[in-house]
Amino acid sequence: MALRKPREEKPSKGSKASTAHGSEWTAGRGFGQKAVTGALIAAVACGPLALVNQFVNGQPRQAVAQVAVDAPLTAQQQSAGEYGAAFVAAWLGASREDVGTLATYINPAAVGQLSATAWKYRDLAVVSIEKTDDSDLMSVIVAANVEEFDMESESGATIWPRRYFAVTVRVTDAGMSVVGLPAPVAAPAKEYSAVRLAYGQTVLATSSARKTVEEFLAAYLAGSGDISRYVSPGSEISAIAPAPYMTISVTDVKSDVEPSDTPRTGSVVHVLATAEVSSASDQRLTTTYALTLTARDGRWETTSVDLAPLESVTPGAAPTPNPSR
Repeated sequence: MALRKPREEKPSKGSKASTAHGSEWTAGRGFGQKAVTGALIAAVACGPLALVNQFVNGQPRQAVAQVAVDAPLTAQQQSAGEYGAAFVAAWLGASREDVGTLATYINPAAVGQLSATAWKYRDLAVVSIEKTDDSDLMSVIVAANVEEFDMESESGATIWPRRYFAVTVRVTDAGMSVVGLPAPVAAPAKEYSAVRLAYGQTVLATSSARKTVEEFLAAYLAGSGDISRYVSPGSEISAIAPAPYMTISVTDVKSDVEPSDTPRTGSVVHVLATAEVSSASDQRLTTTYALTLTARDGRWETTSVDLAPLESVTPGAAPTPNPSR
């Protein structure tokens, strides 16, 4: 499927070269270079962690989820992210009886008292990678769901909260090493302000644009019909295969401009569609899709499934409700 951003974008406020990094945290760089690096270097300076661990060439590393980025990462940064994530996995998975792959990264004797049983974790992923200025050190933030006892449960139930760990990776021409041990840190702060989106018009159920949206999403998500009938020529959009859902119902469609039922060829409208979908086992989800529609020969066709909704550039536009609030 070809994804691309809407044609109408907010004007750039100027570009500034910056270090490539992973997913942005809503708290900015509140726990960025100085805090992370300073805390870990301080930890290294105190006690048995005063150790710069040597890079072990050719050792296998555990596979981890790829980092999502808003700017390209260098190959060196990507390697540092994977190296840091694999180190966190080895650190969590080590026990007194079996240190596992921990010795690949550090001398296990420098860790102190290892756990009698290894920590169970899942969904390990890199959150961000930042290079410390004028240094060989990179700050890597890794997240994982870790099994813990539910302190509020009387039956000894376990939970899987999302935990975050800061790791410092040293990268040189000779290879990579870790500095200190992973440091548990707080989760990124949640940002609550409403985003002002451009979809100020309600598209009526009888509108031809809405019919296109409904038929396109039915083909795209549920394999209902030939999707090429609802796609603009040259747009490389293909249906999800195999179709993940059995049924789909479009409950709301909003647009940036009021779409005509007899549009002129080349007319464009951006829409935000809300749909309810269900699987063969009657599992249900509500989802939203940002789409760009283009008119051809008096009918609307889907040009793109957009990466993000279209933000409003009109001062005073009504904020779009945030379903996470």
